[in-house]
Amino acid sequence: MYLKRLELQGFKTFAQKTLLEFQLDSNGRRGLTSVVGPNGSGKSNVADAVRWVMGEQSLRLLRSKKSEDVIFSGSEKKSRSGFAEVSMTLVNDDRSDIDFSEIIITRRLYRDGQSEYEINKQSARLTDVAMLLAQAGIGQRTYSVIGQGMVDEVLSATPSDRKVFFDEAAGLRPFQLKRQSSMNKLSASRDNLRQSEALLKEIAPRLSSLERQVKRLSQRELIEEELKDLEIKYYGGTWKSLQLSLSAAKSAHESASQIAQAASKDADKCESELTAMEKAIPPSEEFSQLRQSLQKLMDDRSGLRERQLKLEASREVAKIRAEKPWAPLPLSKIISTIEQIQNLQKDLITALEDNKFDLDKVKNLANNLKFSTGDLYSKLQRPAPEPDKEVSTDPKLEKEIHDLVQAMEDVNHQIQAVQEQTEEWNKREQSKRSHIFDVQRELSRKRQEVQTAERHMSQAAVELARVETKIDAFLQDVRTYIPEQESQLDELVKKAGVVENPELLLQRITKLRAQLDWIGGIDPETLKEYEQTKKRYVELSTQSEDLLKAMASLETIIKELDQTITERSKTSFRQLNQEFGLYFKKLFGGGEAKLIEVYPEPEVDETGEVIQAIDRLAGPSGIEIQATPPGKRLKAIAMLSGGERALVSIALICAIMATNPSPFVVLDEVDAALDESNSRKFAEIISTLADRTQFVVITHNRATMERAHILYGVTMGDDGVSQLLSVKLSDVLKK
Repeated sequence: MYLKRLELQGFKTFAQKTLLEFQLDSNGRRGLTSVVGPNGSGKSNVADAVRWVMGEQSLRLLRSKKSEDVIFSGSEKKSRSGFAEVSMTLVNDDRSDIDFSEIIITRRLYRDGQSEYEINKQSARLTDVAMLLAQAGIGQRTYSVIGQGMVDEVLSATPSDRKVFFDEAAGLRPFQLKRQSSMNKLSASRDNLRQSEALLKEIAPRLSSLERQVKRLSQRELIEEELKDLEIKYYGGTWKSLQLSLSAAKSAHESASQIAQAASKDADKCESELTAMEKAIPPSEEFSQLRQSLQKLMDDRSGLRERQLKLEASREVAKIRAEKPWAPLPLSKIISTIEQIQNLQKDLITALEDNKFDLDKVKNLANNLKFSTGDLYSKLQRPAPEPDKEVSTDPKLEKEIHDLVQAMEDVNHQIQAVQEQTEEWNKREQSKRSHIFDVQRELSRKRQEVQTAERHMSQAAVELARVETKIDAFLQDVRTYIPEQESQLDELVKKAGVVENPELLLQRITKLRAQLDWIGGIDPETLKEYEQTKKRYVELSTQSEDLLKAMASLETIIKELDQTITERSKTSFRQLNQEFGLYFKKLFGGGEAKLIEVYPEPEVDETGEVIQAIDRLAGPSGIEIQATPPGKRLKAIAMLSGGERALVSIALICAIMATNPSPFVVLDEVDAALDESNSRKFAEIISTLADRTQFVVITHNRATMERAHILYGVTMGDDGVSQLLSVKLSDVLKK
């Protein structure tokens, strides 16, 4: 891999687009390119551009005070640039570690502070650039770009900082970056694990609570499912039964109502007929005439009776006076008989007057009257005593008595006629009364039917009201427990079968409802929260397990990297130490120089007792440099002169190049402190190392320029913009 091209635009003094081409020499070597120019021309900005495009963040190393100082600030004749851009093209001819034949790294900075990185025209991060360069063996902050004073800084650096420089020079940087990345990941994994465990610890109680609630919710759902089935069966069957009962009650009420209406109609008809019949039986004229005749007869009989009594009394008196033994009857007997006849007469009249048309009674009274009258008459008509015993009576009296008897017979005949007429009238009246009685009896029966029907109708109404009350209570129960099913009761009837034992079914429903009340209401969102919490818990658990696995894997990787770093560090340090001694002798013409690993001192308390021992497996914490020029016994770097320090630094750089050659190295006036003799030695060593490492040397020394196969000259016009001139020395030599 080598540096093929460097393109600058708006970077520091290179306001215009400037291109530096780095080609292999005529022998195919990486070669040496020199960048020369007067002081202040901006030639060192080339080194800064390389450092900047590789991701350098140190403003000190970039010789800037703020980040936007790398953007061309303008001049009196040239306006300032809005951005700075540097692109570096690397040719990966052997495709070592990176699967690209050509790599273009670009960095761009705008005045608003926005920064961009690109790898092969694709957006990238700074870490991506650093890892890519580390894989390519190019140091980001160490020996790939060595600027003015940086060589001496290596000598003046602390052992630990110096070790960083040597580690990168030894090619440990990629492993260290991987290790650091793994350590960062391990640390982040530990932090994430702590967070996960803290979250798990926080979530676990809530998850347990939610699990209990979800379990109760599952129980509730099972109970609700069973309850729903039972309610469908119970309410559907009950509704069906109530509908049948309601239909039967309505039918019974309607039937009883129809029967009552029919019976009432028949009763009304009977009443109308009875009223008509009663109105059709006015007082009979014949009966009135009979009564009048009978009254007249009674009056006549009363008169006859009075008269008869008087006559008989007179005759009895006469007989008594005559005291004849043959008197027909004693006077007292006659008077008694006459009184009996009168009483019978009165009874007959009373019976007729009171409309007591009891035919048998009238007949009996009439017969008794007739018998009494006939008996009296026969007694009065007994044969007279013998002539010698005959008692003379009053003829006139006898005649009157005879007439009276005759009148009595007439009365009897009339009474008989009245009796016959009365009997005839009674027969007719009896027939009418019998029909009226039949109608009255039918009316009574119909009224009884009406009462019975009304009683049945009342019972049916009570049953209907009872069923309707049950339906109201049932619907209220439905609204209370299954309101969503109220409008679908007919559908429930279709689903429900025959409920054989509704009481047991209701008991089960009541028990299930009690269980639901005991479980209590559970927010349906609980299940959602449980699923989310459980998912989160599982994710965290899985994350914790993954983190533990990742941590174990990272620890294994770190352990392997530590082993690799340790082994390579030892090997590289041994080789570097050896090469450092050789190049030191070559530059100084003798003497001795070496690198010494420094381990931290063990921690001790006030008494001097070791608190913490040193783990030598962890490796050295720093590197010390000892150098003794020929003819001197000095070993401390601080005791060397400026020129000697410069030669030690160059020897160290050359040792690094020999041990672990970088694809390219930019040297910014590192030979400025060398005299001509040492400059030639330096140029010779660099030329030798150019077989394996590409060098871009910014220099003033002629010896270094002579060794270069490409020479770039940098000048600056009065507009403050650096201009670039290139010369290929091989072409010049041909001419």
